[in-house]
Amino acid sequence: MAFIASIQDHSYIIKTSTDPRQSQITLDGTPLEIDWQQIAPLATDTQGRIAQGGQYTLLIQGYSYEIFARRLNKPDEQVGLTYEILLAGQRFEVQVEDERARALLGSLKDTHKVGEIKVRAPMPGLVLSVLKAEGESVERGETVVVLEAMKMENDLATPHAGTVKEVHASQGQTVNQGDVLLVITGKD
Repeated sequence: MAFIASIQDHSYIIKTSTDPRQSQITLDGTPLEIDWQQIAPLATDTQGRIAQGGQYTLLIQGYSYEIFARRLNKPDEQVGLTYEILLAGQRFEVQVEDERARALLGSLKDTHKVGEIKVRAPMPGLVLSVLKAEGESVERGETVVVLEAMKMENDLATPHAGTVKEVHASQGQTVNQGDVLLVITGKD
């Protein structure tokens, strides 16, 4: 799995395995040997829910660290998860996003409410279906294309209501990241 961790003004790509006992991660393309263990979990909150985080030991590339981490519940958080990390007397807020989810959202971020909306492929893949034809109207959040990428089906939705102006993709077509699949004339 790949994640994007943002700390202050820098983002790091972290690739992990699904094995909970993993001994290696990749940080911005550099493989690193790790060993980590939870020393103590966080206590339950007043409603009896178990908080995410705790105290950990981390051995990375032969250096040992003691880390405290806890999940912060931010009411305005729309994507990803935010954690508070205490390391060597310093406090960091780290936002963690799934790389695949970020790519899907990124394909829609640079669109406008009015004018033309271009629905782009967030990653290379195979078009499984195009659900709208030229001239058809679409509602905000409606799925317009289903793309298979990394053995998963991804529903690509329009961020705003409008009318399909152009269709550039067809079922069975292979597309590259950034390819325009549909153009929608948007409206408020």
